[in-house]
Amino acid sequence: MMKLRGIILLFLALCGTVLGTCANDYYGHLDELISRHDALVASKKAAIAKVKNTLPAPSTNPAVLNKEYDINNTLYREYLEFQNDSAQKYARRNIDIAKQLGDSSRVTDSRLNLTHLLNKAYLLDEAEALVHHIDTMSMNKKQKLFYYKILSDMCMFRMEFNQGSNYEKFYQQQLTDYRLKISTLSEPGSERNKLYQASYLNDTGHTQEAITLLEDMLKGYRSGDRTYSVITSTLAFYYSLLGDHEKQRQLLAMSAASDIEGCIMENSALRQLADLLFDEGDIDRAYRYINISVADANFYGTRLRNVQASQLVPRIINAYQDEQEKNYRHMLGFIIALSVLALLLVAGIIALAMLYKRYRRLSESRQRINDQLESTNQKLQERDKIKEQYLGRFLTFSSSLIDKNEAQRKAMNRLAMEDRLKELKSQLKSPHFDYENATLFYQNFDSAFLNIYPNFIEAVNSLLEQGQQIEPKEDEQLTRELRILALLRLGITDNKEIASILRASIATVYTYRSRLKARAKSKATFEDDIKRIQALS
Repeated sequence: MMKLRGIILLFLALCGTVLGTCANDYYGHLDELISRHDALVASKKAAIAKVKNTLPAPSTNPAVLNKEYDINNTLYREYLEFQNDSAQKYARRNIDIAKQLGDSSRVTDSRLNLTHLLNKAYLLDEAEALVHHIDTMSMNKKQKLFYYKILSDMCMFRMEFNQGSNYEKFYQQQLTDYRLKISTLSEPGSERNKLYQASYLNDTGHTQEAITLLEDMLKGYRSGDRTYSVITSTLAFYYSLLGDHEKQRQLLAMSAASDIEGCIMENSALRQLADLLFDEGDIDRAYRYINISVADANFYGTRLRNVQASQLVPRIINAYQDEQEKNYRHMLGFIIALSVLALLLVAGIIALAMLYKRYRRLSESRQRINDQLESTNQKLQERDKIKEQYLGRFLTFSSSLIDKNEAQRKAMNRLAMEDRLKELKSQLKSPHFDYENATLFYQNFDSAFLNIYPNFIEAVNSLLEQGQQIEPKEDEQLTRELRILALLRLGITDNKEIASILRASIATVYTYRSRLKARAKSKATFEDDIKRIQALS
């Protein structure tokens, strides 16, 4: 039972995946990228490994330290949105290198980088402690912009964590102030300027203007860039404020797809999308998305995203399990019903097979009866023809014998009246009369038989071996051998009866039959084959 349940749940999950993929085009693209998630991460790791291979051996040589610093910066940027702990490692190392080189500007850059990472990991106390050690007086414009960004991010993370509490508005106000400073300090038209200008417009109630600004800005970026992910995620938030949840879902899907494509593990779009889908009842998709979001947050190493996900995961998992249980029960009922139908179908098939078998037997029996009837009819027709032929011949032959006997009686009576007794005795002893009668009988028999079986001689010869064929003389129709076979064909098989008809001895008939069998191709079936020779149809 447990095994069956597992199969059903797997089937439901697969069905959910297939149906969900077809729901919307943007979900389809996102799901396709999710299917390639592991391959994309492996490719990212391979690219990072190539950069690591260029790191020089540890040295105090300034040239080597400068080279290592630059490579560390590259690794920091590669790990920035990918894996926080690793990015911190290279930021901390660069602080040490900058100190060794006595480069205070690089020390500030590296400390700002580390503080930014601590913010992302939601180590806000550590980040705040570190930011106070940064010399703000010696900062250049670029560093000041980054500095205020870090402070604004710190406020944003604290605000996110304190949603629904009294502190949310406090951090919201601080965040708005920092965004205004960044917007003022940044170069007009620059990426940072537009991003913070849009944030300020939204904070001050001009959400539609902020959307217009960001949508125009989005055209210059492609999916997979961190900026593209940030813009689409921000636009999703702005559209939610306007109540356009369809656009919100679409933009969150675009942002999540960009995060996966660019291996940006520090993300929130997929988690937010899972939350929306859960509220809309798409439990299967919400379950898949939240699991991926949690796995990415754990890989990156951020406590904030884990805390946010932990508030959502139990609800989604419980709902998903309830949904699966309900689907399992429905599917189990369906399978039971299907099984009953299948059994009925099998029983029906068996019954049909039995009926078909019986029908075939009846058909075969009917066919055999028809064949037998046809054969019987043919035999009856053949017998009728034989009767007709022989009846006519018999009447003709009998009439001829009567005439001949009458003529002979008159001739003998005349001899007696004339006292020609010697001649009378001579005629009575002569076999001439018997010979003529026998000849007449054979001629009538041969003619009648060959009228009914015109192909009889050819058929008999086809049954005999090569060189053993029977050829009648020119003045005869059938030889004695053929007459014996003709009588067999007519059903007269007794040697004594055949001998009587042909005016021969029984031994002679037996000898002829034995010799004919010896000359046959199939000796065992020869006489049966003779009996099967067909009459004229």
